[in-house]
Amino acid sequence: MPVISTNTASNSALRYLNLNSSNQSSTLSKLASGSRITKASDDAAGLAIGTRIQSDVTVLSQASTNASQASSILQTADGGLARIADILQRMKSLSTQSNSGTVTDSERTYIQAEYSELSEEIDGISDSTTYNGNSLLNGTSAFASATSLSSVSTAGMTDAQATDLSAIADGDTITITTTDGTTPTPVTYTIADSYDGTAGTVSLQDIADSINAGDTTTPKAANVRASITTDADGLQSLVLTAAEGDETISTIANGTGNAATALGLINTAGTLVGASTGVDFMVGTSTSDTINVSIAEVTTGSLGSTTLKIGATSVSTQTAAQQASDALDEAIAQVSQARAEIGATMSRFEFRSETISTASENLTSAESVIMDADVAAEKSQLSSDDVKTQAAIAALSQANQMPQNLLSLLKS
Repeated sequence: MPVISTNTASNSALRYLNLNSSNQSSTLSKLASGSRITKASDDAAGLAIGTRIQSDVTVLSQASTNASQASSILQTADGGLARIADILQRMKSLSTQSNSGTVTDSERTYIQAEYSELSEEIDGISDSTTYNGNSLLNGTSAFASATSLSSVSTAGMTDAQATDLSAIADGDTITITTTDGTTPTPVTYTIADSYDGTAGTVSLQDIADSINAGDTTTPKAANVRASITTDADGLQSLVLTAAEGDETISTIANGTGNAATALGLINTAGTLVGASTGVDFMVGTSTSDTINVSIAEVTTGSLGSTTLKIGATSVSTQTAAQQASDALDEAIAQVSQARAEIGATMSRFEFRSETISTASENLTSAESVIMDADVAAEKSQLSSDDVKTQAAIAALSQANQMPQNLLSLLKS
């Protein structure tokens, strides 16, 4: 039915014109950006998946960098170990030379001079082998694999246990050897005239009476100072030193010492926390996907046998040269072991780098399928939308002429 108040044909043509223009804009946006998804409404699920893949690709890129840096660290450490191994071989040669009966003491003095210089050079290389300011071989950085004292916590005490300790006196020490822990805080023990099992006190009077009925004791509170000591073998100990006290127990006439009673600590609620175990490098998309890098301490104080480190060896005498030779054999084996461990870790990083590259390539390909625009398809769609837009414009123009045609009827 011809009408002049409402132009339905024009409205329909305008709607299609707007739709085709919107499609053209969307297609042009995809072509310009190269992305199939320019807004979330284009493909909500695809956008979520593609974004996750993009995140994984970014993480893998950094993981590859981490692996390369770790390999560089290990190569630096191995270079230092190689020089130390050469020095140890030379020191072994010098110890063998000094161990000869044809060498005089005067000649051994010259041999010892070189031997000492080489020993110092080992520590020099250990200290100077660094990466980004971190020493790799002297055991002082986070890369150290040696376990040192971290922390010790105890929660109670057992019943009294008889020991062969001498009587407590001012300046006496009690040494407790530990494997892990940190510097302890001062501990105070109280010695009193009675012991009821709950107050944490202990009496010396009964012990004194069992030795000599005439013995006396004047117990006092004794502050115990805690400290950490390290022996020549690198073993650390927790030492409790009596700072004050006034306990006296007389011995019998022919006695040579006093019997005492010690309290043994229990660790039902105690914890031993390990120290440095190396550095973790993240080499994957998960925080648990790491490779640990730990480098053994290689110094004159750590190399050698359990009883003799090379820093304490000498070739100034034939006997000393024999002992040094045995210690050097141990040191050479230790350096070889350290290099083998570093080489194994380097090999692992190399294979992981290849795995990362493959995974990154596959993820990038998957991301492209989801996120990248198909230029040929979008160009074809653009051409189609362009034709439709032109048709809608022509239709709109014709629709707008329809009321004018009706007016001509009125004129006639």
